[in-house]
Amino acid sequence: MITQAAARGPLGPWVEAHTETCRGGSAYRVLVNHRTGQLIELSAAEAAICEQLGTGPAAADTDAVASFLAELREQGFLASDPPPLPRRTLRFSGARLDLRWTGAGRLVTAAYQAGARHLFRPAAVAVQVLLALAGLAALLAAVTSGQRFALRVSPAQVPVVIGLSLAAVGVHELAHALVVVRHGRTVDAAGIRLHLGTPAFYVESASAALLTRRLRLIQAAAGVWAEWQFTSVVAIWLWLAPPPDAAMVHRFVILNAATIATNLLPFTGLDGSWLLADAVGVPDLSRRARGAVTRFASAVLTRQPRTTADNALAAYAAVNGLVAVALLLTAGFFWYQLFGGLAGTLASHGPAGLAALAVVAVVLGRPAVLAAAAQAPAVVAGCRELRDAIAFRLQWRWRIPATERLAFAHPELGRLTSAQLGILAGQLSRTRHRGRLPDGLAGSYGIVRSGAVTAASATGRPLTLTRGTTWGPRHQLCRATRRATLVHLEAAPVRGGDRAPDGPWGGNDYTARGMPAWTPATNGVTRPLP
Repeated sequence: MITQAAARGPLGPWVEAHTETCRGGSAYRVLVNHRTGQLIELSAAEAAICEQLGTGPAAADTDAVASFLAELREQGFLASDPPPLPRRTLRFSGARLDLRWTGAGRLVTAAYQAGARHLFRPAAVAVQVLLALAGLAALLAAVTSGQRFALRVSPAQVPVVIGLSLAAVGVHELAHALVVVRHGRTVDAAGIRLHLGTPAFYVESASAALLTRRLRLIQAAAGVWAEWQFTSVVAIWLWLAPPPDAAMVHRFVILNAATIATNLLPFTGLDGSWLLADAVGVPDLSRRARGAVTRFASAVLTRQPRTTADNALAAYAAVNGLVAVALLLTAGFFWYQLFGGLAGTLASHGPAGLAALAVVAVVLGRPAVLAAAAQAPAVVAGCRELRDAIAFRLQWRWRIPATERLAFAHPELGRLTSAQLGILAGQLSRTRHRGRLPDGLAGSYGIVRSGAVTAASATGRPLTLTRGTTWGPRHQLCRATRRATLVHLEAAPVRGGDRAPDGPWGGNDYTARGMPAWTPATNGVTRPLP
């Protein structure tokens, strides 16, 4: 693992680079901008560009290099375009219902220095272990106490439930932040926003990615551990000295214990996913899992080779999706139990109450709509990739035989390599005609799949092309005597057969997309024209 400050060259001195060897020998590379709190994951090529920037300007001799440098400049990573110095600001986004404070790092640092640092001492950790065990006993006592579990909450009890939940989440996020500060990194911001319909605190720290693998595991586990400490205190309070509103405290202890257990599940969006990622040595597991199901389906449809890692990643991504749906439905159920009584009370007040409910629904639903809209391009891109894979698989049955027959019938095609034939296979067009044929077919290669076509040879002799007959650029096509299906290829791409095709095949070699390499057939129904 290598962590170093970027040189005082084209990359700004506020930028820090991090390279880490992952499972399987791959590398995890990131750039962190300490002024803006931004993190960029780098490919091998981008990391090489950044290394050049450390010693001198890199020549922007390709569009990819120029685009990457423009991205670095726009996001304030280059010394030539420094971002403004960070200021402590408090900003509220009405669209996302998000209150964000960029001065939280100083508060966490002050809390750590004022006494929170003692929580990491061995004696304090031993006390925490004893408290956690006592909390487990208190939880079992709450479950077996015979106390009726109050799932539904009355309007008057909503503030108590939300207050307890906010306190638990606040302790959770503070623990994450304290681990970051303890190991010399910074907290960029903290705030409060809606999470699954209820208010929750959050902490942001791009530099947490620069911690070692062991420290990232500790940082990911710290939140759950601290939240269980808080829950244990409340559970012991309920066990030894039940408060007046014991039903709500009982509800909180049981549900928050379930929430903590759920948060340890190793799926995207939960602390368990970060624990799993670093435990298996793949810190960018969440990013790799995005689109894995679509890539798996495309590989299956196009019969591309798949590794065990590809299959495991696709399975993990699929379970991720199922768990996300289950968590969303569960959150909706408990949201209704929490706010259903309040909504019913408003609805009972006639049109004014219904109008108030509509306003609340719009305000609370807008962040979810915006979040879904942000994910829409990736979803659309995945659907297009899957559509192309399905189209590829469906067209495989006619592209391969047609390419084989054309290569056998025309020596200039038969001399092409397998890769070049794969490119031409992706350029084949299949069209249907009746009557006079379009001028665009002049100078093309093709084969008649069905029907019949009248034509003329290079010497002007009239010909009739039936099913399985090929033609070449020297032949002139006239009419389709009955509805005919033609598979054809322009002559120009053949002369530049090593050029990648344009269009839906994305410039990929058709053979590379899963079609096996072939040798031109020497038998079959192909009948070359004279």
